[in-house]
Amino acid sequence: MIFNDLYEVSNMRISKIHIEGFRNFNDETITFQNKNLIIGANDVGKTNLVYCLRLLFDKSISERDLELSDSDYNAYSGAEKITITVTITDVVEECLLSVFGGAVKDDTVLIRYTNSKADTYHFFMGFNEKTLSEIPTRQYIKRLNMQCVDTNRDLFSFLNHERAQLLRIAKEKLEDKDVKEDERIKASIQTQLNNINGQINSLHFISAALDRVNKELSDLSIQNENQLVRFIAGESDADRLLDKLTLAYLSEDQPLVLGGDGRNNQIFLATWIAKQGIQKDIDHVTFYAIEEPEAHLHPSQQRKLSQYIQEHFTDQVFITSHSPHIVSKFDPKCIVRLYSENKYTHAACGGCSELLNKVILNFGYRLNALSSEVFFCDGVFLVEGVSEVLFFSALADELSIDLNRLNISILSVEGVGFKPYIAVCNALNIPWVLRTDNDIFSKPKVSPQKYYWAGITRVIGILKDLYGEWKNDLLAYWEKHKTENEWKYKSPIPDFAIALNKYICEHASQYGCYISDVDLETDLVYSPLEDALMEHYGNSSKTALIRAMQVKKAENMLDFLTKNHERLSILKDNPIAAPLYSLSKIIEERVHPQDGKVTN
Repeated sequence: MIFNDLYEVSNMRISKIHIEGFRNFNDETITFQNKNLIIGANDVGKTNLVYCLRLLFDKSISERDLELSDSDYNAYSGAEKITITVTITDVVEECLLSVFGGAVKDDTVLIRYTNSKADTYHFFMGFNEKTLSEIPTRQYIKRLNMQCVDTNRDLFSFLNHERAQLLRIAKEKLEDKDVKEDERIKASIQTQLNNINGQINSLHFISAALDRVNKELSDLSIQNENQLVRFIAGESDADRLLDKLTLAYLSEDQPLVLGGDGRNNQIFLATWIAKQGIQKDIDHVTFYAIEEPEAHLHPSQQRKLSQYIQEHFTDQVFITSHSPHIVSKFDPKCIVRLYSENKYTHAACGGCSELLNKVILNFGYRLNALSSEVFFCDGVFLVEGVSEVLFFSALADELSIDLNRLNISILSVEGVGFKPYIAVCNALNIPWVLRTDNDIFSKPKVSPQKYYWAGITRVIGILKDLYGEWKNDLLAYWEKHKTENEWKYKSPIPDFAIALNKYICEHASQYGCYISDVDLETDLVYSPLEDALMEHYGNSSKTALIRAMQVKKAENMLDFLTKNHERLSILKDNPIAAPLYSLSKIIEERVHPQDGKVTN
């Protein structure tokens, strides 16, 4: 009630950061929104990005920490200097204008930190690059600072600390009439404590035990005479009792002590967020960083936490996460996806982006925990259905292609709608390949007149979206020969259509698009795996075998793989394995360039 008018929205925000030579980062500019979710694979630099902000704004960073060490310089570029520049926009708060002074123009100020192996650290401030002037210290953190909760937090110690902070701040914000009322209540608590302790010591088993203890004390020393020992209920002084309150939650009106890490994490975050709201003041602005808030929470609570943080933080916040569930409920234009290429860390779309927002909104209902996993991948293999996911996952194992090591996900588009998935991968700068059926459709659907190759048409449509009508040789060839992709309904496939199909299939793979000879089941039956399939299904003809495999495809595929997975290695040199080899090679070369040189 008394805090509602205090929880105002700060206008200022860090709109971008430019990092040069620091740890994973060589020369990278990253844009931000008010709420920011920083994601990416392990060791890609999420914590390092947050630490860049901490160097400039975190009060807990000491002068010694600001000096850095040789290991903080980017080793791959041979960096001798580190530069971190933050652009702050919408600076209208009086407390910030007073500390920034003439360094603010058009509500914008830049703050820069530099350090070099041959020198020490320096700070600069100005309203653009040309006006940056050196300042002696981080004096601005009295008015603008950062609070950070790291991934290695000790929940119990943090809970205790945040509880004390919450109560102290709440007490400081009280009005005079509430202070007087609290003093009256506290006096009543003291009286009740005295009564409780009197009653405890009147219990027969208590008094009997105390009589024996006090006799022994008296016998030990004359100084102990008339100094009687008493049992008390934890604390006999009301002030000390209130200072040592323990957080607990009620279950059916009964207080329970804190237990599991998941619930402790929720209570900690709720307490921490509540404290931020209470302590807001007009004389300073604070922004926040939370590392891996999903710790110990099951999926539904991770999704709820994602919404909760977005709705309850009015100030700028930076969150790092490994959770697809957090991602699935986060505003897409506020997602910063970090990835590594040629040893350096980069931000897809340059950070928070309307492009990513657009492709995710177009992705629509498909965005769930499974598809959100893409955000954390280094490569994605897109297939049409679950049976393909099962097969290619098993095939990768038998070919010693370690999908987990390479951080590759095989993802079903649940049909042939590849384009939204590709758009997301491209926006996130994630390498991808796809495999689609080489199916034949008729047109129009009602009273059909013609056949056409639907598979190659699908791939050409994807490439047109990526490259435009005339941007590569394959599209140019298609434009010249596309009329050959039609033939009379219920007629044999003419030679010119077969030739066109063969050409497109052979050349589409160089763009990451792999087209079946027919479909997965048919291709497998006509592969070296035929004998194993015949034995498993008990069919004597290829036609009957294909028909059997296409009934309950995923269920049948799983049964076959369970009993025959070790026989998949026979496909090592078969075109069916080509997408797996191609994607793994792309990722290996991205992480370890063949020429040994590091490029941007």
